[in-house]
Amino acid sequence: MTYYSHGKDAEELTLTIYNDRFAVVKEKRKVELNGDETEVQYLNVAQKIETDSIIVEGLNILELNYDYDLVSKSKLMEKYLDRNVFLLDKVTNKRSEYRLLSVASGIVLEDVNTKEIVLDPKEELILPKLPGELIVKPALVWKVRPSKSDQINVSYITKGMEWESNYVVELKEKTFNVSGWVNIQNNAGTTFDNVKVKLIAGDVNRATDENYVYKEAVLYEVDHSAPEPSFEEQSFADYHMYTLQHNTTLKNNQSKQINFIQGEEIPYQRYYTYSQYEDDVQIKLAFDNKQKNNLGLPLPRGKVKVYQADSNDNSLEFIGEDRIDHTPKNETLELYLGNAFDIVCEGDKVDSNKNARGIRTETWEYEVRNRKEEPALMKITHDLYDDIYKSDWKMKETSHDFKKETSHKIVFWVEVPADTVETITFTYEVDEAITVRHT
Repeated sequence: MTYYSHGKDAEELTLTIYNDRFAVVKEKRKVELNGDETEVQYLNVAQKIETDSIIVEGLNILELNYDYDLVSKSKLMEKYLDRNVFLLDKVTNKRSEYRLLSVASGIVLEDVNTKEIVLDPKEELILPKLPGELIVKPALVWKVRPSKSDQINVSYITKGMEWESNYVVELKEKTFNVSGWVNIQNNAGTTFDNVKVKLIAGDVNRATDENYVYKEAVLYEVDHSAPEPSFEEQSFADYHMYTLQHNTTLKNNQSKQINFIQGEEIPYQRYYTYSQYEDDVQIKLAFDNKQKNNLGLPLPRGKVKVYQADSNDNSLEFIGEDRIDHTPKNETLELYLGNAFDIVCEGDKVDSNKNARGIRTETWEYEVRNRKEEPALMKITHDLYDDIYKSDWKMKETSHDFKKETSHKIVFWVEVPADTVETITFTYEVDEAITVRHT
């Protein structure tokens, strides 16, 4: 006897979605097994289920199968090869019986009485009842030992689920407002109704035999049901978990956005960067992810879009976009918005010599031309030498103060007034006679 368990019987459904295009499905379903059943068909499962991940509680399973040979016209025709079918003449309402010989290049039939061959008949083709090996939805089919049960718990991993965070920043003169959204995509091959959603932020290792890439067009939906951020964050193992505070529905082939963070009046620093390896001056925006700055939350990796209001009509205009990685609280984030139009910087080596003792002396000059109508804070980064094994250097003279960022990298922070040219010059020595090599 076969028992059919449907998705509508679910008492509890939880979906834990990971960044790397997979999710864990956990479901509790009520059942009425009276001890006569030897087979259970567990319907409404994800088509992209990983069958080696299934955990079942409440049944004594002898054999587990995943049936996904779904009904289609071509599959139905193939299943009826060498079997009897019927042709219906709609004019006379007469039904005639034939044997199906081929469907490869058109329909070939044999009259069961006259043995005459009929090619591509115009009459309506009628098939007997659906073959038992074909199903209308993917199903887990279990051969079970007869037992009584009123609930079964099933967990499994499915591909085709992913999420990422997106941030929208409204930049003001000294602060910004941010709205963070979670974008969930369901391409798992089934709809999850009234589901509790958890999101795991972090890089979870998985042993795979191939790289899984699955993308297809999805429906789009924005969930504005909650005026406050909808997720509760907590540390979990070595990752972070975000739990949606209300159940939702994730339709198959749907993309849904749910708000998870709101921040206002967050202070930031805007500056420009340049090094001897670059051609353009880059626009940077940096801020501290701290509670005192109205943030202080673990931020999942995602894309950040930045807007700024046009003072003429107060409309928001897009001014740049960047990505951030998973970032814990109390860390500093830096966004690259684009290249500056009105600031030009050039760096050149103006003098270099080396004496007999292996002491190389170099003089560099950086010229910053700020054509903006406001001051510009410049960060100029300079590598003193390329060989990482040589670290004995000394600054001889410099026009501006500097900071040592690494053993061989220095940084100048220079405030350049509006419509002004600023020149940074410095001379340093590198002892190239000293070389330390690892053996």
